[in-house]
Amino acid sequence: MKMKIILLLAIAIGAALVTQPVRAIAIQQTLVITENSSTSLTWTLTTSSGTTSMTVTNSAAGADHWIIALTGVSFPATPNQSWTEPGLAGFLNVVSAPLPFQPDQITVVSDFSSVSPGMANGATDMTDFLLNGGSLWVTFNDPGDTATVPDTGSTFGLLSLSVVALLGATRLRFLQLAA
Repeated sequence: MKMKIILLLAIAIGAALVTQPVRAIAIQQTLVITENSSTSLTWTLTTSSGTTSMTVTNSAAGADHWIIALTGVSFPATPNQSWTEPGLAGFLNVVSAPLPFQPDQITVVSDFSSVSPGMANGATDMTDFLLNGGSLWVTFNDPGDTATVPDTGSTFGLLSLSVVALLGATRLRFLQLAA
């Protein structure tokens, strides 16, 4: 009797799972641009076809200028969008159509001096870019132009401390064996 109830319950749960409506979820096209330094930029494009990543080298204009070749990209109205430069008031990261207009390209200029406000660093623009006629959400990430200085002083101190602790542990072990 108990087995029949469990079997009927399992069939009912299975039927309920099978009869659930199927919903197609459209994958939003996203472009994430990350400025690693004044000479290094990466972008990651996610579409229904998958994800593509690429590192971009500086354009002929020099440091803080890049051109991203992206087939199908266009700008419906405003030919640019800007994000604030972290740690530098009055400077922006500008993502725009190249001038003169080149189809299938995006120009990125970092550390651009401007009095106009921009979006917050890391925010997503959902209105100013298209990819193959569909909306393209663009996010610009700039971890900031932080100076990197090796911390050799504390590294050497930690190494010395660990060597002293290791020597102390071996001497203690030696004394315990002698006793």
